[in-house]
Formats: sequence, C-alpha cells, structure tokens
Amino acid sequence: MFAASPKLVINSQYLDARDRVVQVRNDSETTVTAFVVGTSETAMTTTDVLLGAHEGRTLRAGDTAEVRVPDAGDAEAHVLAAIFEDGTTEGDSVSVSRLIQGRREVSDQIRFALTLLHNENVNNFPASTVATWFRQWRERWQASDPNRQVPVALAAETYFNQAGSQKATRPAHELAEVFEQLLAKLAASQPTF
Repeated sequence: MFAASPKLVINSQYLDARDRVVQVRNDSETTVTAFVVGTSETAMTTTDVLLGAHEGRTLRAGDTAEVRVPDAGDAEAHVLAAIFEDGTTEGDSVSVSRLIQGRREVSDQIRFALTLLHNENVNNFPASTVATWFRQWRERWQASDPNRQVPVALAAETYFNQAGSQKATRPAHELAEVFEQLLAKLAASQPTF
C-alpha cells in the first residue's frame, strides 16, 4: 500500500459477478501513465496507457478510470502502485517493478519486431507470409511460458493478416513507423528503465 498520502485513489468499487469493478481517480496535478489495482498479490489489474490500456488516454488531474479486478472475492481493492508522467512513482516496490518490467518487455519485443520489419526479405513476400513469421515468434515464446504475453507479435500478425496477399512492403513500413513511435514514447517515459 502507499506509504505516503496517495495521489491515485479509489473513488468507488463494487462486486459484479466474479469481478470487483473499481473506479480510480487521479487526485494529483500530475498525469498518471500506469497503475496497478488489486485485492491481493494474485488478484490485480495492471493499466498502462502507454501500452494501450484505457484507450491510450492518460489520467490527468481529476480524471477517473474504471478497471476490473478478476477473482477478487469479497476483499476490497487498493491502489498498489502508480507511475506519474513526471517520473514519480507511488506504491510498493514489487508493484512498481511490475509496471516497469511490463514496459521493458514490450520495448524488447518492439526492438525484435523492428529487426524483422526492417529485414529486406520482407519486400519479397506477401503480407500473409510475414504474418506467419510473427505467429511463429509468438508461439515459440509462449511455448516456453504459456502465461507470457507477446502483444507486439500478436499486433503485427493481425496487421499483416489484414493486409492479406499484397506485398508486405507497405504494411511493414507502416507498422515499423507505429512501433518506432511507441518505442520512443516508452524510452521517454518515466521512470527510466
């Protein structure tokens, strides 16, 4: 739990079927970019707007966000950690590290994806073939750890599948641009990792 007065607070919460629905509010003047809400070490939800959660919208001063904590039981939810846009963090070190580690893993995945996308062989194949490369990458990584998420590979696979039989050159260029922008946002995000 927070040691000091929290800047991200629980506005309201209630049980809905098996989930605890929690509304958090930013009571700080500083924008929130990521947070963890949970009832225990195993029942928690991570929200990182830089990684697409909350539709990519940060929580500015006074903003609220609704999250669901699955399998929460009757326990009340608490804000376990938060990262603010200015680089400050609040919460226990394990939860803050969880947020930072999630960003680090996505950054590593983006770097790997960019290596594939910038490979000149991409220009020689249809988009559907390149989608297969990303599916194979995702499957290999998940084979070693079934709980491991590979959102970058899944996004690339989906994007190339939508492009179908056209040459992969244009979709690869577009996707590389999106990934490079996200990588820059993650590199500029606070705290440094």
